[in-house]
Parts: sequence; structure tokens; C-alpha cells
Amino acid sequence: MARPPAAELEQLWQGHAATLTSLTYWELRGRLAVRVDERGGQAALSWSREAARHVIRLNGPFGSGAVRIVQDSSGARLQDAENRELAAGSAEELLLLYTGWNLPVVNLDWWLRGLPVPELDAERELDEAGRLRVLRQQGWEVQYQQYARIDRYDLPQRLTLTRAADTAAPAMEARFVIDRWQRVK
Repeated sequence: MARPPAAELEQLWQGHAATLTSLTYWELRGRLAVRVDERGGQAALSWSREAARHVIRLNGPFGSGAVRIVQDSSGARLQDAENRELAAGSAEELLLLYTGWNLPVVNLDWWLRGLPVPELDAERELDEAGRLRVLRQQGWEVQYQQYARIDRYDLPQRLTLTRAADTAAPAMEARFVIDRWQRVK
């Protein structure tokens, strides 16, 4: 497919972004692989969002059962397979504390839908359909390898996040494969 002119791509992007921004309810199921320096881990991933409430389930990332994180307006709570509970101000803090994975969970709410976080500086490259191909934001590069058409939405199916090492954090890569989007509205 020939690449449309820049003005047309920008118009496609604006329409696509407006449609995705309206999504406040969704569920996804898939897999996550994380590498921090030389250490890595994998997990089955289930994430549901209902307005401001997020429920993230990771199965198998630590050689032991499942972890469930709930984030809402009152903060975040984590429960592991042995029914131990932790609380913090955000899901990001809990994930770092429990797994050592410093994933930008708040940003992922946007990035997993194929959007930059609003009101933060971002560089973007678009594909021929006016969707994100590469997004650079807050020290992360997000590469979108594949999209799926779900109802009237083009949603990411494969994406890779990378962050270079700096004085505050080691290099990190996270690969998401989303097998299924559902209850998208």
C-alpha cells in the first residue's frame, strides 16, 4: 500500500486517536515478557479497565501462581497466590516492589490502546493507516508491530516497549502480545 501524504496521515491519526480516547471500558488477555538487564520473566496477562478501576492479573511471572493488582481512586492493592496483600499509592509501585519490573502502568493504560499519554511530550511515527508505528514518550520507545480490528477500533495486538539504561534505572524491554480484546466500549 502506498503511503498517503503527510496531511492525510495526520487527518487519519486525528480520527483514530479521537475514537480510541473515548474507550473507558475494555478487557484484554495476552502475554507479557520482560527483560531487565540480563534478567527476564514471562507472565500470562489479563487486564480489565472500567472507568478509573483497573484489575491486572499476572499468572506465572515468579514461578508461583498468580498476582492480582487492583488500582482505583483509593490507591492500589496486590494479592499474590499465597493470599499475601500489599498496598501502595499506585499499581506501578506495587509491580516494582513485588517483581522488580519498573513498568509505567499509568502510561500503559494509554499505550496499550495505541495512544500517547495526553499532555506529555511525545514523538510519533505513523503507519500508512494513520496509527502509531513508533511512539517515544517519557524515556520509552513503544513499537507497534501489529493491530487487530475490534468492532470499530484498531487496537494493538503486538507491541514492544524499550527503555535505555540511565542513572535512575537499568535498561528494560517489555513485549506484549494481546491475544484477545473484549468488552471494548
